[in-house]
Amino acid sequence: MARRREFDEDALLEMCIPLFWEKGFQGTSMTDVAVATGVGNGSIYAAYGSKAGLFLVVLERYCATRVELVRVAMRGEGSTVDAVRGFFETIVDDCARHRPSWGCLMLTSMAELGRQWPEVADLTLRTVREMQDVVIERLRRASPHESASSRRDLAATIVLASQAILQASLLEPEPVRLRRFALSSVERLAPRLAA
Repeated sequence: MARRREFDEDALLEMCIPLFWEKGFQGTSMTDVAVATGVGNGSIYAAYGSKAGLFLVVLERYCATRVELVRVAMRGEGSTVDAVRGFFETIVDDCARHRPSWGCLMLTSMAELGRQWPEVADLTLRTVREMQDVVIERLRRASPHESASSRRDLAATIVLASQAILQASLLEPEPVRLRRFALSSVERLAPRLAA
């Protein structure tokens, strides 16, 4: 029988996201987690088995928030161009909250661990597909006569552009320049989005 958790799991996971996001898996120690969360190492190991077990739960939670971010943006009022612009602007705002920028926990985890951990690669792929599916649904509603393959390609381009903004934030942390990059991406996509 599993032990009852004697801590607020939601609070612990929320506090762990910025730890792993800022420092990466290797750079975050269990002592860092214990100090930041106020939960003892023994309780964490009892609940998750290892730092790796905790990290996978944290990464899954982070990825779910990214899919929800896309879902909220694509539900927005206005045109599909407006929705994509809002999506990209939300990403720029998120990057600006972390100075210097932390980029994207999913992408940095994939770079750090994806070759060794199939679970990280699978979660990343599943998350990107879920993001694309949300965008595809918005495109389908806006352009029902567009071919499925065309919508799929455009959705992949939009999601990749959003990830490019996140990666660019690591090199170009100034929000003004990031916003300019995001808006130029929308301008390039606009003719296809309005079709």
